[in-house]
Amino acid sequence: MASSTPTAAQGTRLGLKQFLSDRRTLVLLLGTAGSWFLFDYAYYGNTLSLPTILKEVDATASLETKLLWTLGIFVVFAVPGYIAAVLTMDRIGHRRLQFIGFAVMAVAFLVLAAFENLTTMVAPFLAIFGLSYFFVEFGPNMTTFVLPSEVFPVSMRTTGHGIAAGVGKLGAFVGVFLVPQLQKHYGLRGMLTIAGIAAVLGFALTGVLPEPSGRTLEDMGGQPAGDPTPAPGADATVATPGAPRPNASHAANRTSKPAPPRTVDRPVGEHAAPIA
Repeated sequence: MASSTPTAAQGTRLGLKQFLSDRRTLVLLLGTAGSWFLFDYAYYGNTLSLPTILKEVDATASLETKLLWTLGIFVVFAVPGYIAAVLTMDRIGHRRLQFIGFAVMAVAFLVLAAFENLTTMVAPFLAIFGLSYFFVEFGPNMTTFVLPSEVFPVSMRTTGHGIAAGVGKLGAFVGVFLVPQLQKHYGLRGMLTIAGIAAVLGFALTGVLPEPSGRTLEDMGGQPAGDPTPAPGADATVATPGAPRPNASHAANRTSKPAPPRTVDRPVGEHAAPIA
């Protein structure tokens, strides 16, 4: 007979201490929270510093012109990227989409940082910087929110997502305050170099995550495809050492015993007849 033991692999809710000390969940936190932190650093840092960035590209541009450029970046690049992500992310794969987004962001930032002329000519800069915004939306801005809601064990999914989101917002906070200082001390190209490195690191951390697309949330259970190891929070039955395992042939060989006949009390003088 199989018996269960109170382990984390039986669907019992993990305590926060257990959750943070489990190797599998720590890897998932590193992948989700780390990539979210790095993305929000680059995205919010660049977006809120966009007027200053555009001023350095063309110091003679008026406020109205810079606002028009900013609006153009979002309308021409960001909005179509978001729509494309909504329509295709399940077909492409959530993890793969995050890979694509971080990769193009890294290339765009590092190319702008590598060639000085690109940061002084408005049209090439807007085209390359705008391309990064398309893949911001068609990538990490969508997937860094979605992946943490899919990869953690069911019993601790909201905890994992909450921790990842909190770390991500910390990245946004750091970016908002750090990016202007980096631009002030190292110039636009230096700031873009650091943003490119952040995107490269985000790409690398995405590699530790499983691909949830095409799998149910229960099937994910916080483990990569093809990994048979029970994940924390997944249902499992642990057999007692030495106890015989149930076998289907045992049940087939069992025979049911007929129930003994029942008798009903009769009035005196009548025979008690068995009732089937």
